[in-house]
Amino acid sequence: MPKIGDGLDVVTAFAGAAAAGMSLFLPFSFGDDSSIDSPYRVTSLINSVPRAAALGLIVAVVVAVLARPITRPGLIWLTATGGAAALAINYLIGEAMTSADVLTTQNYIDSLCGGVLFGALCICAWRMRWSAVGFGLGVLVVFVYGEVVSVFNSNDSATADKVVHTPFWLVGSAVVLLAVNTVRHRHGIMLPAVPRMAADLPIAPIIATTVLSLSLLIATEWLGREFDGRRGNSWQIALAVIVTLVAAFVAAALLPGRDGTGVLIAVSIAAAADALGDAPSLGWHLVLVLVLGVVAILAGLRWATPWGVLLGAAAICGFAIVAEHLPWAFVWTAGVVLLTCVAGFGIGSIRVSYLPSAIPALGALYLPSILWSIPTGQRHWPTGDTAVADQVPGQVALAITVGAAAGLAVLYQIRPTGQPRAAQP
Repeated sequence: MPKIGDGLDVVTAFAGAAAAGMSLFLPFSFGDDSSIDSPYRVTSLINSVPRAAALGLIVAVVVAVLARPITRPGLIWLTATGGAAALAINYLIGEAMTSADVLTTQNYIDSLCGGVLFGALCICAWRMRWSAVGFGLGVLVVFVYGEVVSVFNSNDSATADKVVHTPFWLVGSAVVLLAVNTVRHRHGIMLPAVPRMAADLPIAPIIATTVLSLSLLIATEWLGREFDGRRGNSWQIALAVIVTLVAAFVAAALLPGRDGTGVLIAVSIAAAADALGDAPSLGWHLVLVLVLGVVAILAGLRWATPWGVLLGAAAICGFAIVAEHLPWAFVWTAGVVLLTCVAGFGIGSIRVSYLPSAIPALGALYLPSILWSIPTGQRHWPTGDTAVADQVPGQVALAITVGAAAGLAVLYQIRPTGQPRAAQP
């Protein structure tokens, strides 16, 4: 049973992961008094969102690799506190400004600080069961929110202003809780990192994350340009799918042992989630996400099976294909439930032998998906001038999921079970 200290760790990990996830996954918010007098500035902000997410994730894994050998947890908690404090300062500056001239720059700073928080906090939280549950729940809530809630109210970038507002109470709470945990753990000692084989380079997660992030970013932006002006076609989508699958498998193969399993299932879950439509707000479904998320993560910790996660991702893809023929209220609720259960179970199923390998597995949920670049009538994202058929995103996501399953089968063949088993939080 969890103790009082475990409860504080859970709440801290949840708040920190949610604050870091919002900085990575969502555009930087700006004050109500800001003057957005040029659609170009908002368009620049929109374009910087996937780039900042990729950059922030690379920073997160670098911080995690550097923090892993440290045996004093207080120093790692202090690093996470510093990242959260920088997030809060950047947020306050953005709220105080009345011009959007540096909006894109602040979005990059937001993601960099979020990356520091994400990487350091993951090293602190993922090594213990209950704090891992809190951290995973924070990742899950932000992921579901960013996937099923309309970040922008319109596909017209000129009207996409004053829509996203990062709650300052969340960032402020994360700073306070992290500071308290830094004091709590200041005298703690952690076991040193397990000696590794020479072939298992500590920088392998950095290389894997860089390959995955840049490949998905390039494929997403290229496909977005192809769809701009009604030029996109099925061959270009197929090429982007191939790039996605190759990048995911290479990143998975670069990680030691079977740590890359989490990357493959995360890429498939992200694609499946992007196949769903948007809604104005999460509303009371937030309570549903929290409850189901905890249950799903605990189930994943108890009965981890990546094949079950991929099967769930395929179910989401099939649901997205037939969703247009179903009542919207049912589609919305069922989509949230499906996505929460599958993503939560996938987060709980992550097993890594080298702790920083959890960063690309969890952070891949926040990376850009090629489905961002496929404009549909149900997806409010200003990427193209015309919408494809509503079944296309589900079909593309299903192709990615099937490809990820094939990549997982190959990974299991080249990484036999005789190697040391991956650790559970």
